Amino acid sequence: MTFLINPECYHKICESCVDRIFSLGPAPCPYPKCNKTLRKNRFKKQVFEDIKIEREIDIRKRIQSIYNKTQEDFPSLQEYNQYLEEVENIIFNLTENIDAEETEKKVAQYEADHKIEILEIAMRESQKDADSAKYQEATERLRQEKLKIQRQMEVEDLEFQQQQKAELMEKLSASDANAEEIMQQQKSKQLKRSSLRKRQLQQISNQLDKQFLSASHTPEKAVPRTPFTPFCGDRDLHRLYDLGTDIADAYYDPYVHKLAQNKEFLGGGWRLESVFERALDEAFMGLRCFISEEKAA
Repeated sequence: MTFLINPECYHKICESCVDRIFSLGPAPCPYPKCNKTLRKNRFKKQVFEDIKIEREIDIRKRIQSIYNKTQEDFPSLQEYNQYLEEVENIIFNLTENIDAEETEKKVAQYEADHKIEILEIAMRESQKDADSAKYQEATERLRQEKLKIQRQMEVEDLEFQQQQKAELMEKLSASDANAEEIMQQQKSKQLKRSSLRKRQLQQISNQLDKQFLSASHTPEKAVPRTPFTPFCGDRDLHRLYDLGTDIADAYYDPYVHKLAQNKEFLGGGWRLESVFERALDEAFMGLRCFISEEKAA
């Protein structure tokens, strides 16, 4: 018999009971005095023997998916450490049921206020994970290629040694020369070949490393020395407005903010700040342009 648990209450319920009770939709937990409403798709097998550890891991995963900032999102290490401490306090309070209701409200408010930022960071980190997986795969291919070449050279060396052994026996039986001289010549020949093969293997390994680095290196985008303009330097370097850093919070547009929560728009490079920046550019464009002076010039 397999028992399942639900993160809502962590009561153990057998798999057949889950199918029977929750197949038609959400239903209350069958345990007495448990008023939690459970859904079938949230039931899972218990991983850890201690249910308290199981619960803490689930809470940690949920909170860290919301508070998902990394060190690069902070100007200093001290601020990042303070952020991590705040996250750990939240996890501890929820795990130990210390002001749990108030803490859940705080988490919900943070998620609502930073929904776009949370999504952008999640997309950024998933891209990093994908790049890391590709790099590891390429590294493994490089290692396998080196092993393949090394084994091939070992087989060739073994064949050469057998050939040299047969040649030595033939010379010893057919030649009147000193046996020690013949063996010394063969030994010297083998040492030269061994040294040459080591150099060849090192050269091939270096070539593979160089090819791997050139293939995996992403060239940095060149930073233009001057602002881009298609009008031969005819540009306004000093704007008449200040966009600010919190324009998304300072001005609320229901339609635009709804688009900002759409993964398809964000995945294509669309950003909320760009919309406000373009609107302000259009509003202020031409305010310092005097036609009469332009004609006179």
